[in-house]
Amino acid sequence: MKVYTSKLCTQMHTPGFEILGGAETHFYESPERREAIAGYMAEHPESFEITEEYSDFGEGPIRRVHKKELLEFLETAYDEWIKEGGHPNGVLPATVNHHKLARYGKQLASSCQARAGEFVFDLSAVITKDTYKAAWNAAQITLTATQELARLAENYQNAGDSKNHPPGVYALVRPPGHHAQSDMCGGYCYLNNLAIAAQWLIDESVKAGKPKKVAVLDIDYHHGNGTQEMFYSVSNPLYTSLHSSLDYPYFTGSADEKGEGEGLGFNINIPLPQATTDDEYVDALEKLIKEHVVPYQPDYIVVSLGVDTFIDDPIAGFLVTTDGYPKIGDVIRRIGVPTLFVQEGGYCIEKLGVNVGGILEGYLGKKA
Repeated sequence: MKVYTSKLCTQMHTPGFEILGGAETHFYESPERREAIAGYMAEHPESFEITEEYSDFGEGPIRRVHKKELLEFLETAYDEWIKEGGHPNGVLPATVNHHKLARYGKQLASSCQARAGEFVFDLSAVITKDTYKAAWNAAQITLTATQELARLAENYQNAGDSKNHPPGVYALVRPPGHHAQSDMCGGYCYLNNLAIAAQWLIDESVKAGKPKKVAVLDIDYHHGNGTQEMFYSVSNPLYTSLHSSLDYPYFTGSADEKGEGEGLGFNINIPLPQATTDDEYVDALEKLIKEHVVPYQPDYIVVSLGVDTFIDDPIAGFLVTTDGYPKIGDVIRRIGVPTLFVQEGGYCIEKLGVNVGGILEGYLGKKA
């Protein structure tokens, strides 16, 4: 499997801390995450081909899912923050533009600290001097991986055993993306890499006169509120998610959120209880795929690949073990559709490489 990444994903965007549980704490979405995964890939060249070459697709594909005001804020916020005397660790909001407050408030935000409350919805999305560039690079790497998947998919239907061995490509990027909404960032996410990729696949197929359908499969422990928000009113892509029913981002991800307008019925949330085990998770995934993904008949699957479902993850609560991840990958393989994997969460550094590798090797049919 081809792995697209860059050392810039390690060298850029390195906040010293975040605020979690009311306290200053270690920034869990650390550069060591990328290094742990890349290290595992390098040790298994029989399964993974790592490349650090990628193209710059410009702002166009990003603007298909993100509003220009968010991009402008991310690009300029840190410099404004420092000029106003903000802490050099990075930009964080002091007040969030809560909807109950906004019902009455008409005052326009002027300072960076105030504007942060419009564009940042929590205290983990720290904006440093190079956060925007890091997020931009992650999006471009993901788009390059997406373009490669589209190329591989061209010959997919002609392969005799294609249903058993669908092509797959992996974007090993940080910062992650699935919490980033069209006009807000949060949850360590600034630009929604997976959403950008999914929309690009749809747009390019339309341009070619051969419209394709995309199904999003979000297997991160946390609900992908950003991806849901972006596609809530459309039928392509289909959004599906397995996630914790009682955890961050708290206010999204219920089974009652089914889409609206054209998108009604194309937003599928499956909240799972705390302490979900390997077998319970795999059973839920198989059921989700059988009842929703397969009937949709997608041409592509795009996976928000989070392994914060792991039993020892420091900020999660499932009980999935290292042995469970190849089974998850094998279930996705059996859909028989070209698949893009985009890195999201997973914060147990010691097991991060083997857990991500397990999903991808399960998809390759090398483990199960």
